[in-house]
Amino acid sequence: MAILRNIKKRIVGVGKTRKITRTMEMVSTSKMKRWQTVVLSSRPYSEALAEVLCSLSSSPEALAHPLMQPREEIRKTAILFITSNRGLCGAFNNNISRTAHLLYNEYKSKGLAVELFGVGKKGIFYCNHKRLPLAYKNITVVDTFTSEESKELTRLLTEAFLSGSVDRVEVVYCRFISSGRQEVTVEQLLPLTAPSGPERESTETEFIFEPSPEEIVNTLLPLFAQSTVYRMLAENITSEQAARRKAMKQATDNAEDMITYLTRRYNRERQAQITKELSEIVGGSDAIA
Repeated sequence: MAILRNIKKRIVGVGKTRKITRTMEMVSTSKMKRWQTVVLSSRPYSEALAEVLCSLSSSPEALAHPLMQPREEIRKTAILFITSNRGLCGAFNNNISRTAHLLYNEYKSKGLAVELFGVGKKGIFYCNHKRLPLAYKNITVVDTFTSEESKELTRLLTEAFLSGSVDRVEVVYCRFISSGRQEVTVEQLLPLTAPSGPERESTETEFIFEPSPEEIVNTLLPLFAQSTVYRMLAENITSEQAARRKAMKQATDNAEDMITYLTRRYNRERQAQITKELSEIVGGSDAIA
């Protein structure tokens, strides 16, 4: 009887766990769809900015802008890696942190100085565990994500680049492709480069700029950097919710399989117990007769 009670308790416990994981799966699905709308709606804006930048990239004003000036010698690189504040999303955070760590070791092996900029508790915990120094920590932007926070983060990185503190800025994040596919991506943020696209005709065309080309470039390039950071943060949050939905669905399926296994075991034990009791009754009656 003790075995049956223990199995029954396990069935009840696993059932409660299944309810929790099922609820978390539904919540993550809802959040993923909401952030997916944000990502898909922001991509046309980013693509339009990239197209304008591609058109202006060959102009003297753009080539002379500090944000597009590559350093002749790379001495220090800043690596911004974006993780989440919460777990229960499979290997999502570990993959990003490990990629940033490998990139850090690669640059160190080449004799370059590296500064790590951590966004998200999980990535910061990873660096503390591996004893990696962090030049910047932020655990709020991934929870209360707004355009103003992305603007502040972009300002911090651009100031470090323009002041000469770092010669290059790279970002490690998870790019959202679909609800079933996300990829850890390493992308250069600074210096800005014109996005690759279809080759344009070699014929030169004179444009009339209003206002002046300098004002357009001075406004466009910081806006493009901010838009890029915003897109990376939004795609990373969407990928996080997709990874959590997948992990919680797998946990729910495993709980259902466990309940099925325990129920069958409970029935076998109960049948064995009934058979044993019947055998004892029959044996007792035969002894009396």
